[in-house]
Amino acid sequence: MKRSVLLFLLSFAPVVHAHDVRQLGAHVHGQATVDLALDQGRLELALQAPGIGILDYERPPANATEQAALDNALAALKRGDWITLPTAAQCRAVQRDAHAEGFAATPAATPGQHVHAGFSAGLSFQCGNPAALRVVVLSLPKVFPNLHEVIVNTATPAGQGRTVLSADNLRVVLAP
Repeated sequence: MKRSVLLFLLSFAPVVHAHDVRQLGAHVHGQATVDLALDQGRLELALQAPGIGILDYERPPANATEQAALDNALAALKRGDWITLPTAAQCRAVQRDAHAEGFAATPAATPGQHVHAGFSAGLSFQCGNPAALRVVVLSLPKVFPNLHEVIVNTATPAGQGRTVLSADNLRVVLAP
């Protein structure tokens, strides 16, 4: 199982750390993707979201208020404000990272070309009691109301799965 989870995580590593290339996959406004893996007490989450899903624009900030909104969104993603883990799982954050791409002022795009902006975040937790990780709450649609749908792909010792979250459903069941 350890090897399959590692391969699952490695398949998403280029996406999480891509700073210059944004169009690796479909860019759907209002929809984010979270890849979640649990192996030997280590919980890894990798988020990809379009800029307009986190903020209400996909361009360089036009003023100080928009710059503050961008900075606040990055800080919230990095802090993990959107994740609630069961206390009984005894998880502690070991790595938190978040990036915004496409919001920097750049030379004018080629006529007719639209540059998409987006966010990525990677969080890792070491859990002392991973058996207690039966349900994880990912409140992305509440923290960022422009995200109407969050697709969560999971890989755990219990198997692989997919959950679609909305403001009415924030729970990801990892084990029955």
